[in-house]
Amino acid sequence: MRFAPIFSFLFLIVLVGCQPDDVQQAMREVSTDRLMSHIAVLADDSLEGRRPASRGEARTINYLVDQYKAIGLEPAGENGTYLQKVPTVGTQIDQKTVFEFKKGGKSLSLKFFDDFIALSGYHEPLVPIKDVELVFVGYGIVAPEQGWDDYKDVDVKGKVLLMLNNDPATDDPNFFAGRGRTYYGRWTYKYEIAAQKGAVGAIILHTTESAGYPFSVVQSTWSAERYDLAADNGAPKLKLKSWTTEDATRKYVSLAGFDLDKLVQQAQEKGFRPVPLGVKISTTLKFRIRHLETQNVIGVLRGSDPALNQEHIVFTSHWDHFGIGKPVNGDSIYNGALDNASGMSLMLTMAKAFSTMNLKRSLMFAAVTAEEFGLLGSQYLAENPPIPIKHVVANINTDGMNIWGTTTDITFLGQERSTLGADIEEVAKIMKMEIKPDPQPEQGSFYRSDHFNFAKVGVPCLSMRTGTAFVGKPETFAKEIMEQYIALHYHKPSDQIAADWNLEGGVQQAEFIIRLTQRIANSASAPQWNAGDEFAKFR
Repeated sequence: MRFAPIFSFLFLIVLVGCQPDDVQQAMREVSTDRLMSHIAVLADDSLEGRRPASRGEARTINYLVDQYKAIGLEPAGENGTYLQKVPTVGTQIDQKTVFEFKKGGKSLSLKFFDDFIALSGYHEPLVPIKDVELVFVGYGIVAPEQGWDDYKDVDVKGKVLLMLNNDPATDDPNFFAGRGRTYYGRWTYKYEIAAQKGAVGAIILHTTESAGYPFSVVQSTWSAERYDLAADNGAPKLKLKSWTTEDATRKYVSLAGFDLDKLVQQAQEKGFRPVPLGVKISTTLKFRIRHLETQNVIGVLRGSDPALNQEHIVFTSHWDHFGIGKPVNGDSIYNGALDNASGMSLMLTMAKAFSTMNLKRSLMFAAVTAEEFGLLGSQYLAENPPIPIKHVVANINTDGMNIWGTTTDITFLGQERSTLGADIEEVAKIMKMEIKPDPQPEQGSFYRSDHFNFAKVGVPCLSMRTGTAFVGKPETFAKEIMEQYIALHYHKPSDQIAADWNLEGGVQQAEFIIRLTQRIANSASAPQWNAGDEFAKFR
C-alpha cells in the first residue's frame, strides 16, 4: 500500500499526457462535412444570392443568428441583439444612359454596359453633366514620398479626368511596391483624389491586365443597384465615377486627335503633366434612389482572463453577394458559393471550435454586409465598433476558402506589416508549412477586402489566402485554377458548389487560424504594426 501514491501519481501523468490540448479539442469541431453544410445553406437558391436589403438578406440573417445562438456567442449588436444596422442608400442607374463626346463638328456616343459603367457620388435622381472638358491625368496619383505628382500645378477643377488604372510598375520594390500595387493604384483612391482636386468626374481606363479581371466583372458588379453608406462624412464627391473599356477609350481619345498608347507611355514618367484632350463630354445620369437598411451580425466569445478579456480579436467575413441579376446562360441567381459562402462557413466553423478552448482575450465574430458594394459593412463596423476601437487588438478576415485541397504553403495578406507575421511563422513551423508572399501583388488585394477598413483605423490585420503549392498537383495548378475561376465564375451565377471541391484545404486553413488565434489571444502583449508601416500612424 505504501506504493499506491507513487502509482497514482504516475497514472495521473499518463492520463494528462493523453488528454487533447486546446487545439486538438477544437479541431474535433472542424470537418469537411461541417464546412460544406454551411456553404450548402448560404449558397442555396432559396437565399436568392444574399443581396443586402433583400428577402435573401432576411433569410441569411436568420440563419446566421441561429448559428450564433447555437455556438453560444454573446450578442454584441444593438439593443441586446446580434444585429448592427447599417444605413445605406441604393442607387440604380438607367440602363439607357449614354455618354456623348464632341470635338468641333465630330461626335461619338457610348452605350452604358457595353462601353462604360457609371455611378455618382451624389444620391440624386438626376445628375446632369453638360459639355465638360476631358483631361488626361496619367495615373491620377499624388505621392510625395515617391516624388510623384500627376497633377503638377494644373487646375483640374470642374473637369472630367481620364486616368489609368493601377500605379506605375517597375522592378524597384521601393517604388510603388515594384510590380505590386499600392493603395494609389486602387480605383477608390483615384476617385478620392479627383474629388479632392475639385473635378466633376473621373473615368478609369479598364484593361484586364491593369484591373486583374475582365470588363465583365465590372459590368456584373456595377450595373445593378449599388449602395453607399447613408451618412455624409463631408468628404468631397464626384458627380461622375466611371470605367470605360479599352476599345471605347481609344475611340474618344482618337476623336480628340490623340493616340492612347502614346498617352499611356507619357504617363510612365515623373515629369508627366496633365493633357487637356480638347474633347467635351455630356451625359445625364438618371437614378432610382432608395434608402435602405442592411445589417452586420456580431457576437462575442468572452475571454477567460479578467485583465485581458476586454481586449478583442475581431474576425470578419462578408455574408453578402449580388442577389438576382442579369442572367448568364439562363441563370440569374448569383449564389456566391466561393465568394463568400465559403469564407462565412469557415468563420462559423472556427467560432464553434473556439468555443471549446480556454483563451484569455475575447473573440468577436462579425458577419459583415455589403462587401461587394465597397466594403460598406466593415467600414461602418470599424467606424462604429460595439467596443472602443483601442480594445480591438487584431482583425483576421476570411474572404473565400481553399476549396481545392491541402497545400504545403500559406499566405496572409498583411503578414509583413505587423508583429502578426512572427506569429504566423511560428504556427507554420508547427504545421510544417511554408509562408509565401502574395503571389499576385499587382492585384493590390490587401486594399480590396474587409480587413482594410480595420487597417485604416489602426488595427493590425490579416486576410487569409489560399496557398499555391497543392499536394499531389503540378506547380501550375494554383495559377490555372485561379485564372479559370476569375474568367468563368468570379461575380457570376456560376459561382456554385461543384463536384470537384476538396474542403480538406479548408480544414487545414481552419487549424492554422485556430493555432494563430491561440497565440494572439494568450500572449502577454498585443500585436503592433511594424515601424514605418503606412498604417502605424493610425494606431
